Amino acid sequence: MFINKGNVFSSKNLCEYMLSSLPKEVSPHLRDPYDAVALFSHACMLTVGFRLEGLGEDHKTEEASSEPGDPRPLPPQWNITTTSNYAFRYAHGQSALHYILKVSRLGSKAVINALAIVPDADEKVYTLEIAIKDFLSPSNFPFTLSSLQNEDATIHPGEGDEEGLQAKQNKLSACFISAGRIADLGAMLKFQIIQKLAPSLHKEGYEESAHAASQNSSSTTASERQSSRQQPPERGDPRPAYDPLRDSDPTFPPSAQPHPFNDPLAEGPPRRPYPAGDFPPPGFEDEYEMNRPPHHMPGGLGGGRRPLNIGERDLYPPGMGPHDPLRGPGGGFGGIGGGGMHPTFDDPLFRGES
Repeated sequence: MFINKGNVFSSKNLCEYMLSSLPKEVSPHLRDPYDAVALFSHACMLTVGFRLEGLGEDHKTEEASSEPGDPRPLPPQWNITTTSNYAFRYAHGQSALHYILKVSRLGSKAVINALAIVPDADEKVYTLEIAIKDFLSPSNFPFTLSSLQNEDATIHPGEGDEEGLQAKQNKLSACFISAGRIADLGAMLKFQIIQKLAPSLHKEGYEESAHAASQNSSSTTASERQSSRQQPPERGDPRPAYDPLRDSDPTFPPSAQPHPFNDPLAEGPPRRPYPAGDFPPPGFEDEYEMNRPPHHMPGGLGGGRRPLNIGERDLYPPGMGPHDPLRGPGGGFGGIGGGGMHPTFDDPLFRGES
């Protein structure tokens, strides 16, 4: 059998593996597009070195055994199913594990599930969904190669001439929309199933995607970090467990804070003193400075009088009242002004102040 040395997932190479896997003396060879997806998935597994051991988890026959370099036809019962469910079990020369691949029909899609059988461990399932209308041509099914062979010939590569082989590959590839769609589907199965199912495989013409490798390493690092956070502290360890609601991740930058952080203005103005043992007076905002003395008179008007008392002298008849500006301290003219309609010489009016 001719093996493509350049790209194992090329459409030509995958078609050769599919032709080699079709059983003899079966008609039709592919009943519907879901048969084609199962055969295609089997060819992708063979092209990277997997060998078929049986159909399903418990089925194993010598007839089904197939080496990757020399693929044998599948058993005739490989697609005998009324529910379009297919199962294959594989092994690989670079691993001691066994692998299960299943193809199922789900509406108008084909779902591929695969896992590695790991005893006493959590087995992860890898899934790929395929929309049939995006890759295959349902009008070309059921599919058979009987028109290209005579009674004694077989359908397998290497047993006929090169022209017959190319004609069979062309007819098989016609089950798909195009050769490009075959390569695209192979790349999807490689990225979503094979690279995750058996990473770090070594085979000529096959290499893993760098993005997938970095994704696997980042997911491993994230899982290790998460497990270390969730692990409770050992007995006698004074350090508490990581609390995401209280503790910040040391790998993240600190949160932004105002500078300076301790702003004295944020605490409000200092409270006025009050007698010991008494309740503190309520703090009201003195917007108009009514509780403060004038700036030019430290003691205030009339010995500490408030501005609200301005004009109280006009309530008394002239010559009477406690602070009459017409009477001085001894009964004469004078006194401290600013109390009524009779301004004195010390009134702000005569000093040019407003």
